[in-house]
Amino acid sequence: MGIVVLTMKAPVMEMLLVLLVTGIHSNKEMTKKIKRPKFNVPQINCDVKAGKIINPEFVVKCPAGCQDPKYHVYGTDVYSSYSSVCAAAVHSGVLDNSGGKILVRKVAGQSGYRGSYSNGVQSLSLPRWRESFIVSEGKPQKGVNYPSALTYSSPKSPTAKAGKCSVILSKSSEFINTQYCVLSDSVEINILTGQAPLTPVIF
Repeated sequence: MGIVVLTMKAPVMEMLLVLLVTGIHSNKEMTKKIKRPKFNVPQINCDVKAGKIINPEFVVKCPAGCQDPKYHVYGTDVYSSYSSVCAAAVHSGVLDNSGGKILVRKVAGQSGYRGSYSNGVQSLSLPRWRESFIVSEGKPQKGVNYPSALTYSSPKSPTAKAGKCSVILSKSSEFINTQYCVLSDSVEINILTGQAPLTPVIF
């Protein structure tokens, strides 16, 4: 009688083993099918300055054509946040003029920024600035969550910062010596006249 019971239990054991192996195989297949969500890299234009972006560290995609001299860069290796992010990336050699992804990290402001010519971009000197940034290849570091959408600072009107210059810049020529008070990232006021220049000022 005992032998019959053992014979009946054998198929049951075989069935359990088959189900167990099948379950493990199915779990592996499901694990393969589950993909991590793809990181969406935000894209910016060549004229976007680092100071306009609040995020302390981020990955962005730059378009082609940021080597154009109309996109100003201040500094060498460490750049003033008054600089174009993408033009600074070209100056540093991280990107060429065809664009691409870069990693941007904000750092403390410097007491001075040295201008230089590099990779087809002429960067300019600046006496001081409140914030800086550095650029590197756009490879996200493991364990770091980068924003898929950037946070931009709200524009401030000149009247809101009247009398509070971020920095005073001098522009001298053979005939005139003019100083400009930088009220924001896009507004310069001529101290001699109190009027905003009619055309963009190139420092």
